[in-house]
Amino acid sequence: MQATKVMTPAETVKWLDRHVVGQDQAKRAVSIALRNRYRRRLIEEPMQSEIYPSNLIMMGPTGVGKTEIARRMANLVGAPFVKVEATKYTETGYVGRDVEGIIRDLVRSAVNLATKKARQEKREEAEARVNKRIIASISLNGVNYGSEEELQELLDIGRLDSLEIELSLTEKAIGVEIFPMIPGQGFDNQMNDQMKKMLDKVIGKRKKKIRITVSDARKKLFEEELGRILEGGDHVQEGLKLAQEEGIVFIDEIDKIIGSEGGSGPDVSRMGVQRDLLPLVEGSTVSTRYGPVKTDHMLFIAAGAFHGSSPADLIPELQGRFPLRVSLDPLSELDLLRILTEPESCILSQYIQLLAADNVELIVEDQAKKKIAATARYLNDEKEDIGARRLRSVLSYLLDEYLFGAPDLISGRIRLTGRKAKDRLGMLVERRDEEGYIL
Repeated sequence: MQATKVMTPAETVKWLDRHVVGQDQAKRAVSIALRNRYRRRLIEEPMQSEIYPSNLIMMGPTGVGKTEIARRMANLVGAPFVKVEATKYTETGYVGRDVEGIIRDLVRSAVNLATKKARQEKREEAEARVNKRIIASISLNGVNYGSEEELQELLDIGRLDSLEIELSLTEKAIGVEIFPMIPGQGFDNQMNDQMKKMLDKVIGKRKKKIRITVSDARKKLFEEELGRILEGGDHVQEGLKLAQEEGIVFIDEIDKIIGSEGGSGPDVSRMGVQRDLLPLVEGSTVSTRYGPVKTDHMLFIAAGAFHGSSPADLIPELQGRFPLRVSLDPLSELDLLRILTEPESCILSQYIQLLAADNVELIVEDQAKKKIAATARYLNDEKEDIGARRLRSVLSYLLDEYLFGAPDLISGRIRLTGRKAKDRLGMLVERRDEEGYIL
């Protein structure tokens, strides 16, 4: 992943083109934001701390690729990423989640990424410790398998996997919940974690002797030894740093928290959510279970359809924290056809592979593909426009016979012609008010 962090904006756009069709303006904006992060790391202090990310708002109807662009960008650089819906949060005093839970979720994702990386780096050391413990246990059994080097060779080739040995393994302690686990209430969960750690230290970890085969012992000992190596390691601090410097927060449906000035009822709460989000985007310190984390250099990407509203309707302070705005285009029939067939792991390929798992080879002719895209565009025009998500609804209806029949009723090679697709999808268009495949 390290190599991808220094990709130029043009290279980033080219990479995004493999997964997202069209929306060149949005790709251009996020690729610049990504490159600016790399540029900032090359600048020395104190200037480095003064350079803040250029947060942006993506405007466009649902299903045109807003979330996909942000998620693919995060995957490209291995950055912690969290997607939230603004409508799930309400200001203090109203029923809803605390907005600081967004940052806690991001930090949890970052620590998991750092832990995964640390596990990979310490894997060889843990395996060496496991082999040492297994060799010591075999030696205690009194059976002579030669020198330690010869034992190691036998272990490496799996000759001793079925041998039973006696080991002392750590028993997992039964968890004690001090405070109720309340979603979004980070303080109680943080206190609960701290109390559990204290109890573990006071009570200690019990050991239990068991007889086990070498192959099973290797798995159990590996997790135990890896845990010991990572305990007290710096992967948690690495995770916190990763969240602060590389974290990406995607706030969807931000247009749904726009309320009228001087409003009452729900409008008051919507305006309150904006004001509660403001400190996070401006830069503040949030308390998490892993320690305090600063939001100053996290990248915030907001998105919304903005039907009947615009980013100018957000409170002025929040507008100022999203200086970049980019519009995404509605999807044409040609766009839908490209989305159906061009991206890596495109939706059509997914269905073909699903059927192939049941030994059904599905061949879809070009005319059938065009009919699928045309039907999706028609239904988007006639009903709610849900963008590329409509393709899955249309494909599920079209391939229902095959998906149900495989493998006992249908097998072998099946060719889906344009005529057959037209006849089948014609029934869907006539019954377009049915909700089963249209949602």
